Amino acid sequence: MELLQKQNLKQILLNEKIQLGIIYTLAFTIPFLLKQPQLLIGSIINFILIFSISKYGLKKIVPVLFLPSLASFLNGVLFGVFTPYILYLMPFIILSNLILVLTFKYVKMKYLNVGIAALLKACFLFSTTYILFQTIHIPEIFLTSMGLIQLYTGIIGGGLATIFLSKNREKAS
Repeated sequence: MELLQKQNLKQILLNEKIQLGIIYTLAFTIPFLLKQPQLLIGSIINFILIFSISKYGLKKIVPVLFLPSLASFLNGVLFGVFTPYILYLMPFIILSNLILVLTFKYVKMKYLNVGIAALLKACFLFSTTYILFQTIHIPEIFLTSMGLIQLYTGIIGGGLATIFLSKNREKAS
């Protein structure tokens, strides 16, 4: 009986729709569960992004590109009184996540692809944030949050995801 239950659980967990549901749920709930610090939250989200693109491809992970930003906005804790400004940044955050996953997927230099992807994401996000800072005067706090911190979280989360994926491929071989 116990063996049958383990097999059923394994079968359920191997179902792609269940896995994607778990990933979407994590992408949305992490900002609610952890609240702070941005370095930890961003690293986990970038891990999820890199893991997801590696395992499922772009079409299936589209919700993961925007759910964390939506959750951060709805939660309102990460940036405190400045949280409403995330609405201005959300399209650019989504695009930067897209830049991250596509660069990771298509740059074929193992481990360097993480650094290149994180750098491109951070540069794009910082540039657009700087333009918004100069034009519509969003708070200066976003320059740091959408610059170096994005680079760090991209490298940490992407690096850990790459190591995790490599270890799982080794076990499967």
